[in-house]
Amino acid sequence: MKHLKLLARVFDFSAERYLRSAGDLFAFEGDYEAALAMIDKTLALSPRNERALVLKADILFCLNDDAAALRLLNQAIEAHPDRPEAYASKAGVLDALGKPREALQCCDLALSLIGRAHDYLLAPLLDQKLSLLIQIRRHRQALRLLNEASKLLNDDEYGYLQMCYRSALTQACRQRRRPASAASHLALCPTIAPEDSSQTLL
Repeated sequence: MKHLKLLARVFDFSAERYLRSAGDLFAFEGDYEAALAMIDKTLALSPRNERALVLKADILFCLNDDAAALRLLNQAIEAHPDRPEAYASKAGVLDALGKPREALQCCDLALSLIGRAHDYLLAPLLDQKLSLLIQIRRHRQALRLLNEASKLLNDDEYGYLQMCYRSALTQACRQRRRPASAASHLALCPTIAPEDSSQTLL
């Protein structure tokens, strides 16, 4: 029994080492093939490793293999439905595939699962959700989310979202109010009766 536990720890250590190498190759060197090779070594030792599945999906997404990326993310969600990373990446893939409403659902699921261990995801997820809400023209909801973000993010993170979205959202909300304003203005004007062709002007 002790031998099996020791072997499992060795496998976990090796899988983690391969995964870290894959992350470095992907993020700092842009060597996608080498990164994928390291991830495959990780998955050979730990097939349900969520971080490895998500990282492989992210790399395949960068290589424009959206279908394969989506399959891997669904696999990661099935293995670990209580973790937000796969939902966050899936939202990005669905957005790229032109499915903003489905992407928004994944984004909301990811946000609902964020805890202290995943607080680094909060700012990018709020950014992503704001973008999706604007795509589907939920401008007022987006503006409310932007206001709420001030209580959730640090000054730099919130300042970035303000710079990206505040002006456009304020303008969009004003434009949406104009038709109602115009209609109420017309309601105050006297009704003009159509001309009576039977009457003649003197």
